[in-house]
Amino acid sequence: MRSRITAALAATAAFAAAVVSTIHPAEAIVGGYQVTDDRFGFMASIQSKGQNGTAGHFCGGSVIAKRWILTAAHCMVDTRPGDIQVAVGRDNIDTDVAQGQTLAVDRIVVHPRYEDTGTHDAALIHVTADITTAPAIALAAPGQDSLEQQGARLTVAGWGTEFFGSPVVPAQLKAVDVRAVADENCVTNGLMGFQAATEVCAEELGGDSCQGDSGGPLFGRLADGRRVQVGIVSYGLGCATPGFPGVYGEVNNPSIHNFITTTAGLGGTTATGGKKR
Repeated sequence: MRSRITAALAATAAFAAAVVSTIHPAEAIVGGYQVTDDRFGFMASIQSKGQNGTAGHFCGGSVIAKRWILTAAHCMVDTRPGDIQVAVGRDNIDTDVAQGQTLAVDRIVVHPRYEDTGTHDAALIHVTADITTAPAIALAAPGQDSLEQQGARLTVAGWGTEFFGSPVVPAQLKAVDVRAVADENCVTNGLMGFQAATEVCAEELGGDSCQGDSGGPLFGRLADGRRVQVGIVSYGLGCATPGFPGVYGEVNNPSIHNFITTTAGLGGTTATGGKKR
């Protein structure tokens, strides 16, 4: 799993002296609201397969094609397809077992630059049957940055815990509305490990992604009303720490975008949007 502890502590020595914190992969929704309908039907729960048929949610994801789920690379490093399953088409991952689908996995593809660079935090999961109970979300494409401008309204959703260190994984989907932070402002806020070319920041006072949300989508709406994914939950300093936005893999980075669309065979199905780099 990805860590930026050293760089963050070097930049925030005074803060760390008062509050013991570490940068960690983001894994949970803080603040926000419960989602009890299908408005975010593209959400996916990535689960480990335990003994006696038990399963445990450990990362989020998004449906992007009939047999493909987009998630974070740090969720999939050293993970074998036979050890996981994906639940789609449900907002409650405990009680809604009769709804949606639980799908086996036969292939995992991690962005080829992730392990060498620690950036390009994107991976794809291929499931063994068509997804029929959940819609795909469009992807922001290189060439436009309207959803990444300072203050742009975005949403992040997941089944993560509600505060850093909590052992409880909520069954009910939660979401929180956040605002994009311009690259230059994310850097000056002290995230010295932030990579503007491959990452995007978002924040909200008292709201953030956290433990259990890694790999889930950061998304907004285009002018025509379509929802479009602009980020992949990646990492942060604690959860909802003031002055330290959450960091997301940037879907419209050309290398990440090409990896997703080429691997999943999406062709021209992505949305227009994103930073040109």
